[in-house]
Amino acid sequence: MIDDFQPIIHKLRGRPIKLWAVGDVHIGAKEADISGFEAFLKRVQADEDSYLIVVGDVLNFGVRDSVSDVYAETMPPSAQIEYATELLYPTKDRILACVGGNHEHRGVKSVDLDPLYQVMVMLRIPELYRQNFAFLRVILLNGNICDRYALYLTHGKSAAKQKKFSESAIEGVDAIVCGHTHTGSLTKNARLVFNESNRIFVKSQVSVTACSWLKYGGYASRSQCLPTVTSNPQALLLDYTGSNASKGKIQVIW
Repeated sequence: MIDDFQPIIHKLRGRPIKLWAVGDVHIGAKEADISGFEAFLKRVQADEDSYLIVVGDVLNFGVRDSVSDVYAETMPPSAQIEYATELLYPTKDRILACVGGNHEHRGVKSVDLDPLYQVMVMLRIPELYRQNFAFLRVILLNGNICDRYALYLTHGKSAAKQKKFSESAIEGVDAIVCGHTHTGSLTKNARLVFNESNRIFVKSQVSVTACSWLKYGGYASRSQCLPTVTSNPQALLLDYTGSNASKGKIQVIW
């Protein structure tokens, strides 16, 4: 498995593209909206300018010592790996990066098995997987003219930690994409940058928390979690200016 600090770099043709933020599908959970996720993947496959960035908890992966009820799983862990591979296979060439979540970490902790990494191995794209976080560079290239975008992907923790992290922890990225909280959110930050050329400018950054693909019920209702928007992912629209832009222009559509 490749170290988290090794960036993932893609060179794509110079035109605007959409990066769909996908996480918290929870394949194997009774509440998982599998039909909705399948329909979404078909839309991605039909649009040649759509790509996926995956931020963990694709599998529910209930094990004996986990919080969720293992007896309520719709399929055992091994079948979840196979089914996730089957679902993602038609769009495997659209996945730009993938990071693990806390549900996948159950397998790492229990038996030293990262199930989402196994999915990526079966898709034959293990080089696009990072276990904890990923730095992703997307270069939109047309001849010698290119626009460069930098993103940071992680599954995340609490909403408070994600907010603090996005505001103060990372320099040099245009977007931070997380999951975990199931809330679906978008915030925009900005900071003053004093660079080595003695230029002072404002650099903007978007922070996206991907929505989940879980219908309300089960653990969420039992724990009095609030209902959240589901099965309605956000897309980061990366513009192509054709001007060798060193700081990307990102819009988020939802």
